[in-house]
Amino acid sequence: MNHIAASVLMLTILSACSGAKSVSDVTAAYIPSSHYKNLSCEALLSEAERARQSIPELAAAVEKHRKKQTNVEVVTWVLFWPAALALDEGEELSDDLAQAKGRLEALNAAYRLKKC
Repeated sequence: MNHIAASVLMLTILSACSGAKSVSDVTAAYIPSSHYKNLSCEALLSEAERARQSIPELAAAVEKHRKKQTNVEVVTWVLFWPAALALDEGEELSDDLAQAKGRLEALNAAYRLKKC
């Protein structure tokens, strides 16, 4: 019984060590609001809406990847631990989400600067 408890504890600890980011760990990338200074107020609103709409889809993809990667890591550590060192952390998905968040922040800043 102690072996089972130890195994469960070890798997729990290993799954917590996942390198894949959670949605809450992804911060907005810095994008200067000056990129949008030539847009009209209407164009800023339209761009911001597009950015706002892309965030939930990107966040869902990041979270799906994190969950899948955590499960793969547990199996990998148990069956073939050296392969766990080469697992994909989902940086591309996280970067896309960070860019979308940063774009939305920059658009909001540009909108405020234009006093729309």
